[in-house]
Amino acid sequence: MRAIAVALAGALVAASLPACRSTSLAPTPLAQTPSSTAALNISGTWNGTGSDSFSQELVTWVLTQSGTSVTGTVDFRPVDPSDGSCASCHKVKKGTFAGTLSGTTLSVAMKFPAGGDVPTPICVADLNGTATVDDRRITATYTGADTCEGLFADGKIDLSRP
Repeated sequence: MRAIAVALAGALVAASLPACRSTSLAPTPLAQTPSSTAALNISGTWNGTGSDSFSQELVTWVLTQSGTSVTGTVDFRPVDPSDGSCASCHKVKKGTFAGTLSGTTLSVAMKFPAGGDVPTPICVADLNGTATVDDRRITATYTGADTCEGLFADGKIDLSRP
């Protein structure tokens, strides 16, 4: 009787094994997740040039990023501050930067308030646009208005960081 019980138990175990093991000897692949591009971090100092319907300028953005929110300061300076042109004083602007980064696209809002240590402290300028960002370069377009100069058109900025 004992031999029958052992044989029956062995048969039950053997019958259950095929359900527990794979029919393939190849390892089961791990679940694949879609690869994602590492988020850009654009915090830091960016320097370059710009131009618009008035003249060319030297541009500096000092940016801080928190998630997708980007804030900071922006400075415009004339290419030649001693040329005697209107641009040599109206291109001296110090203001704030705000934007949102989505992938490699950055919204751009540059606000230059009245006052401060600039040659035209009564002027207010608001410039808005979009930029394309990579690790070492930002290219932007913008439009806007200045209470002293009027409308800005065809604005372009090209910045890099070390």
